[in-house]
Amino acid sequence: MNTEVTIGPAEFEQALGIAPGTLDARTTELLHSAKLTYARIDAAGQSALEAETMQRIDEGFTVVGEHRKEIWRDAWQEQLERFEASGYDLTALNPKFVDGSTILRWQGQYVLSLSNQFELRVMEILRDVLFRTYLSDVDRFFEFGSGSAFNVAAYAKLFPEVPACALDWAPAAVRIAELLRERLGMKVRGERFDFFAPSKDLVLGPGAGVFTMCALEQTGDRFGAFLDYLLQQRPRRVVHVEPTVELYDPTTRHDQLAIEYHTRRKYLVGLLPALKKLAADDRINLVYSRRLRFGSRFHECFSIHVWEPKE
Repeated sequence: MNTEVTIGPAEFEQALGIAPGTLDARTTELLHSAKLTYARIDAAGQSALEAETMQRIDEGFTVVGEHRKEIWRDAWQEQLERFEASGYDLTALNPKFVDGSTILRWQGQYVLSLSNQFELRVMEILRDVLFRTYLSDVDRFFEFGSGSAFNVAAYAKLFPEVPACALDWAPAAVRIAELLRERLGMKVRGERFDFFAPSKDLVLGPGAGVFTMCALEQTGDRFGAFLDYLLQQRPRRVVHVEPTVELYDPTTRHDQLAIEYHTRRKYLVGLLPALKKLAADDRINLVYSRRLRFGSRFHECFSIHVWEPKE
């Protein structure tokens, strides 16, 4: 029998791995306002979804990588046009990759979302927590792989006095960021940036905060140049929200499917081991690393890794 559950502070504390009763008042209110309700799915339903998910994986998905730049160029151009047509409504920046699917992954199970835009709302609340916890004390904010700039816009609303920079390979993504300044008066600028060939001309500064969300996933195992760039730049703090294949449990069918999907699409691999090696070598402080155990039917894009360069 399927039962309905509304995510409250206790469930979100468990997902974040923080002590019971420690979730702050703002996040608690955001959860209550969002009314994130889902239906549990029984064992028979879980098995049926596993079989259906494997079938869809076998049918094939595109493989990520540098060769897909034109696809992202066109996608962000479409997003730019939608933003302009909306009269610069920030909701027009909500990314299409958060597609509003009703079957989601939550705490090791498939669940049926009953709330409108469930995945987007969870992403927004998580982002708010991360911005306030790890990026409230920086003097500049940089998002790499900014896409529609919806994260940059959210940061600029939360911390309007902190200069923010949206960095992306696609010209349309850069233009969206410029429109945030020109049309909405936000302290935002846009610049082109290539993960595979970082420009050393872009100086972050020792007080800078860096953010990536579901962006490094597109680099596969070729994130090294970007990581080296960050180590050379030595910002105050870096926050990655990315799919992390190393955190799945290969002994469970639920996670085997996510691993299969992740591997076939050639998503990000090796970042967490690289960060752990840097921490072991005393080059960085790995402040926080957590699998949220939440995502789409196919995988989880929202594992969190926060690190700081050491002196």
